[in-house]
Amino acid sequence: MAPHEADAASVATTFEVLVRPWVDEMYRAAAAIVGEADARDVTQEALLDAWRGFARIRDPERVRAWLHAIVANRSRKHLRARRSRPRVVPILNWPEGTEDDRSTVFAERDRLDRAFELLPADQRIALALHYALDLSVPQVAAALSVPEGTVKSRIHAGVERLRAMLAEEDKR
Repeated sequence: MAPHEADAASVATTFEVLVRPWVDEMYRAAAAIVGEADARDVTQEALLDAWRGFARIRDPERVRAWLHAIVANRSRKHLRARRSRPRVVPILNWPEGTEDDRSTVFAERDRLDRAFELLPADQRIALALHYALDLSVPQVAAALSVPEGTVKSRIHAGVERLRAMLAEEDKR
């Protein structure tokens, strides 16, 4: 192998070792932000972005936060591009009970998803990283390169906006 080929193989191996543990989490974040239907594409695009920018990473200890930032940015771009495409939410495990109970669960999930779709991208991303991935506020702040107070504000505003939208729908 030529020296540059050995270097390329070494970089590829290092990339895989550092990134592989976080790929499932990247997918879950993308699914929470853009929906299951588009999560694979967003994750794949984020992995390509990570590969392209891998030479710029300075601290291997911050790979997880770096990958979250890439997924968040890729998701934001995706949301901008698709603005009004409907989101399909698969329900993998139906709860026990009658069919009426199941349809109520589905209707509630659909209602929440429709409200979530109307949130600004920054609020969606903060909520998804915090609640879907169970990241702490400092971890979300690191991933998004924003102050912790900004993350708290986005989470609070997102939750309040969801509550208001659902309450308004209940009045109808």
